[in-house]
Amino acid sequence: MPDPKDSVLDKAESLARRVLERLGSTLDAKLTTEDQRALSLRKIGDLTARIERMIESSLEEDDRGVRRVAPNRFSVLFTYEETSAVTTEYIQAMGNELTPLVAEYINNRRYATRGPVVVEMGRDLFARETVVKGDFESGASNSGKESAGQASGADSSIVSLTSVDGRSYRVEVKLDGAPAYIGRAAGNAIRIDDPSISRLHCSISLRAGRNVIIADVGSANGTYVNDRPLGADEACPLRPGDLIGVGDFKFTVSGIT
Repeated sequence: MPDPKDSVLDKAESLARRVLERLGSTLDAKLTTEDQRALSLRKIGDLTARIERMIESSLEEDDRGVRRVAPNRFSVLFTYEETSAVTTEYIQAMGNELTPLVAEYINNRRYATRGPVVVEMGRDLFARETVVKGDFESGASNSGKESAGQASGADSSIVSLTSVDGRSYRVEVKLDGAPAYIGRAAGNAIRIDDPSISRLHCSISLRAGRNVIIADVGSANGTYVNDRPLGADEACPLRPGDLIGVGDFKFTVSGIT
């Protein structure tokens, strides 16, 4: 008799093939062959199966008391080790391409959501295993006062940076969300085209207690806070006024809200 688990994995891998096909057509000119091999079909299949199981186990009741309201915002954080050969652009694009397929899964089962389906993917330098979370979030988009309220809420922070030549940068980081990366490659939250900066240089994250931290992610020329180099796997808290060195490029933390 066929194992039911095999059927589930077969379906998940079928969905994974669709993700890879969409990624191939979307980013064929931008990704290397190594990038596309870095996340195996089996890994993506396992990931889609985890998202589907999360949907089924997290259903909430609608106005009629029927369990059919599914999570609509999904966050996937890979470990740095399992995605070290993959570009940030690839990871973000995979989330974008997986989004409509997850929405299709929800719609095919006639489930409802409280907002649009979004799948966000990133990586966490300090994660020991891939983390998948699902949340219920209402509203098609956040703008104006609502957006400002969220930005200053307990679950997110805005980090403002000013370079020595006067340019301003702002990144939003969310509690237990994907880090914001600084680097030379396209797709980073802050992209600096400087030869001293690695393609993926360092990350900024929000941790419990609204602690904003910075970490080097294996850059060639190092990351510095107030002229002190960060060690491997070291997370350094940031405070307004701190001086950040990313290779030869320098920022001042002008604000954290």
